[in-house]
Amino acid sequence: MISVVVESWNVDGDDDALARLLAALAPQLHGVELVVTHVGAPDRARLEHAARREVTWVELPRSATYYDHKNRGFDATSGDIVAFIDGDCDPAPGWLRAITAPIAAGEARVVAGATSYRGRLAPLANQLDFPYFHVEAHTVRNFFANNVAFARDVFAARHYPAIAPMFHGQCQVLGLQLLAANIAIRLAPEARVIHAWPGGVAEWLEVRLLRGADTVSLLPYVVAHYAPRATPVVARLGRIPALAILGMRAITGTWKALRGGPVVRGLALVAGVTVVDSIGAAAGPAVYRALAP
Repeated sequence: MISVVVESWNVDGDDDALARLLAALAPQLHGVELVVTHVGAPDRARLEHAARREVTWVELPRSATYYDHKNRGFDATSGDIVAFIDGDCDPAPGWLRAITAPIAAGEARVVAGATSYRGRLAPLANQLDFPYFHVEAHTVRNFFANNVAFARDVFAARHYPAIAPMFHGQCQVLGLQLLAANIAIRLAPEARVIHAWPGGVAEWLEVRLLRGADTVSLLPYVVAHYAPRATPVVARLGRIPALAILGMRAITGTWKALRGGPVVRGLALVAGVTVVDSIGAAAGPAVYRALAP
């Protein structure tokens, strides 16, 4: 059996957004177990009507993190394959089959879908926020928690790690753990979801500052996996390596913006993201104290 976990942490009680997602998923859910995590009291009748099926509801305290929702949602499932999607995403019509078929066929144990923003700036924004690091044509080194499926035994043995302070980097850490265990991450480009843009300037600034702080928090895990002998050197350099990475990303993003799409808007996006992310990286502890849930 296949289970689907929808977390509503990202929509924060917005039943309209959750109803849109469930209505989009409904044609794909025949014979599928559906679990929805939530805080508070959603309009269950309306949402189950949108999903065209009963839902297993998992209530969490308001203090629960994004990854708490993922972990507790998984614990409420019983499927041999468990797929995860966020409440603010829009799945392609064949998303669920595409992301679970390789596991069902015994060809993979973890499958990453393709996450994208919407609009003309999407290719550039995807490079900034949703880069997939390829190993071969069909496997990658990372995944994003809003669009991934696991064979049950793989996730049950690990879950998302509890790491503090960290905002949204735990899926990258789990990806490194999978690589260390020689568990390949299969890429399914056709398992596409459209991720919502931030809801406004304030939300955009908050997310960017936290992403910048995560660049620093994630770096020790990346270095320990790929270049363990460099760990002491990177530790002594403090935030400088993370800022250098953001600088390199700005260079590649600028080149991409100049090569196509709305150039002025693209350059503005790269500049804004780089500046705010760099502030977040430089002021990580203060950013986490002020903004992390």
